[in-house]
Amino acid sequence: MIIGKKFFITEMPKTGTTFLRNYFVQYKDIELTIHHETINQNKRYNLLNFKSRIGVIRNPYEWYLSIWKSTCKEKRRSPIYADLASIRLKLRRLKFNKRLSGYIFSQITKDRKKLGSLFENVHSKKNFNKFLDIMLNFKNRQMIGSEYSFVPFKNLGYMTYIFFSQNVLRRNYNIVYDSKYKLEEILNYNNLNLYTNIFFKTENLNHNLKKFLTRNNIEIKSLNILNKNSTSKILKKDYKNFFTTKSISLINTKEDYIFKKFNYRKLSS
Repeated sequence: MIIGKKFFITEMPKTGTTFLRNYFVQYKDIELTIHHETINQNKRYNLLNFKSRIGVIRNPYEWYLSIWKSTCKEKRRSPIYADLASIRLKLRRLKFNKRLSGYIFSQITKDRKKLGSLFENVHSKKNFNKFLDIMLNFKNRQMIGSEYSFVPFKNLGYMTYIFFSQNVLRRNYNIVYDSKYKLEEILNYNNLNLYTNIFFKTENLNHNLKKFLTRNNIEIKSLNILNKNSTSKILKKDYKNFFTTKSISLINTKEDYIFKKFNYRKLSS
């Protein structure tokens, strides 16, 4: 997290928060804690009382492509790679609900070598779309090897799940594992319980940051133009050149909450 005197910034993976950390390191009175730490993990400050509680969000298509590409580069250092290409049966990962037996079976029988091969070629559109099918197709969810595998709602996407884990207190977002509710109820409940009240968009990160600093009378220090990564360049050329019709449809359906809340435009599948 990035923590100032009256504000903090949560760091959702693959949204440009490394850039923000590199910027705020210039301030002696602003603390950088463990990257991607959440308010659930930080017990040293009464963060809910801070005036400005900032989250960062990104276009879902870019987010998925970025997280896959970074996993291709990082391999075993990436949590996604470890979740897919390893057997995840430690007690702390397990949720004792109706999906437990299916999860254990899936973890034991999954083809780890085949799953690991999805990250061998950073330019492979075929591998990327296979990756999306595993992450977003409900029948494959238990192969992932994270707590997300225990979410019983077919149309709750991985990105929306990660977003809630970064912006909602754990005691509240745990409702995503409870099948006695409807998905619409889950989304509404977590939306009402967001502890962040300001959002920066990756696509406008420089502008959002400058605007926030100016409004809060914080000196603007050296601010280089954000270097957009390769995923942004690819997507600007042609989304459909990297995404199949099926994968676009999956993202549109599963991440409907993100599209609507942050006014991102859906592609036609």
